[in-house]
Amino acid sequence: MKKNFLSLFLVGVFAIGYAQVKTPQPSPSATVKQTIGLSEVSVEYSRPSANERKVFGNLVPMDVVWRTGANGSTDITFGNEASFNGIKVPAGKYALYTIPSANEWEIVLYKDTEQWGAPKELKAEEIVARTKVKAEKNPLFVETFSIGFNDLKTDRANLILSWENTMVKIPIVMDSKKEVLESINATLGKKEAKASDYNQAAGYYFQEKMDLKKALEYATKANEMQPDVFYMLKLKAEIQAANGMKKEAIETAKRSMELAKKASNDDYVKMNADNIAKWSKK
Repeated sequence: MKKNFLSLFLVGVFAIGYAQVKTPQPSPSATVKQTIGLSEVSVEYSRPSANERKVFGNLVPMDVVWRTGANGSTDITFGNEASFNGIKVPAGKYALYTIPSANEWEIVLYKDTEQWGAPKELKAEEIVARTKVKAEKNPLFVETFSIGFNDLKTDRANLILSWENTMVKIPIVMDSKKEVLESINATLGKKEAKASDYNQAAGYYFQEKMDLKKALEYATKANEMQPDVFYMLKLKAEIQAANGMKKEAIETAKRSMELAKKASNDDYVKMNADNIAKWSKK
């Protein structure tokens, strides 16, 4: 009887020792990842909500270092070297601190990512980048603090911080041109290069406005290897037009539209029709 009682007592003690109350976090954690160029940028942060409180100037004091979220530091990680609002930043993980004010925000990338909240004083030796960006009026009220990426291009994007009726944009550039050109040259230098490889190379040269004649050369090669692919023909038509060959571009676009109709791809039918109408204007 005593043994049974002792066993039940020990079970109760261990149960109490390991018991944990679980409740939802008021500022839940989030991670946002974005590929820019050939590299990834990720942000880990906690998301507080306004909850009927005034945010900037009250919940978040103005002209004071803010953790840019809640709980521990908000961390941003660059897979490769980046340009952060024009400042070169090595690949790595940094704490993202901000100093909000009415018309502009100061943005700080900090080496020490182990702080809980914001440091009382920023140490110069820990600062990787310090820059200012304009504070913009957000027409839509944002209840929960949000960090995301927008305005994506082949090698750049804006990091967007939004809360309440305030939004700031921080330009990030990941220069991948050298890597892309090395990849193009290496791939197209092989006998097993495919039509899709030439088409991708043509698209990159065209989009970046690097060498339109080279773009046309690649697009022509892609279409020689696979003559009846409507999306390849559309790209070739656009490159022809960019090279001043509007008559040829219209004929190529007509062929692309015909193939798109057969494939029941209404999007490409419309895009080709719009291009033809645009290039037909005198």
